[in-house]
Amino acid sequence: MAVDILYDNGVPPLAPATSGWNGELLTYSETNGVATVVFEATDPATFTPDAGDVAVIYNVADLTDFAVYYITDSAMSPPVGDNPVAFEANIDKNYYEFSKVGGETYNVIVYSSRLYSDIVANFANTFKVNTQIEKAHYSDLMIAYSKRVSHVVTLDNLRRNFWSGKDALMADTIFLIDKCQATPMAYKVSINDSTFEVFNNKYKSSVAFNMSSSKH
Repeated sequence: MAVDILYDNGVPPLAPATSGWNGELLTYSETNGVATVVFEATDPATFTPDAGDVAVIYNVADLTDFAVYYITDSAMSPPVGDNPVAFEANIDKNYYEFSKVGGETYNVIVYSSRLYSDIVANFANTFKVNTQIEKAHYSDLMIAYSKRVSHVVTLDNLRRNFWSGKDALMADTIFLIDKCQATPMAYKVSINDSTFEVFNNKYKSSVAFNMSSSKH
């Protein structure tokens, strides 16, 4: 069991791009949480998505329509576009409701574990997710007009490792890679604020992440 963290802590020299590669979504298909994605690279691709990389697909016009994927393999590109890049990936349908809408423009960003700093030790063997559901109503008929679902994931035994380096705590882009299950998944997370309390060199605070979710 392992929960890893992928975060933006600089790029190795001569890396093709900070995020690996990105471009407009060309084709998308999904069966039982396994997606095949093809996107248009802006230039002839020198970067191939590999197993363990993370991808984000989002609607350019509506940033709430998005999903995060754990890439399992590169794939053969169909004869579409000028510089197509293809990969297969897992999506967790418990948190991401994504379906490509015709007529809309979507972008794909691939975050490479080779380009980003990767904490690859088994820092967390267990974790918990707290889910909060908020609904707003009006009138005595209690007519719902707004719904919001938020998730917070807590990794207790990551706290000392994070505090010693602080790199991931200060990073702008953070992904949580869940390899605890047979089908690995990826999630985009953030740390809005955190307070650490040290007593006799023992840390009294766990590290909690806000988990992005398009499921409402």
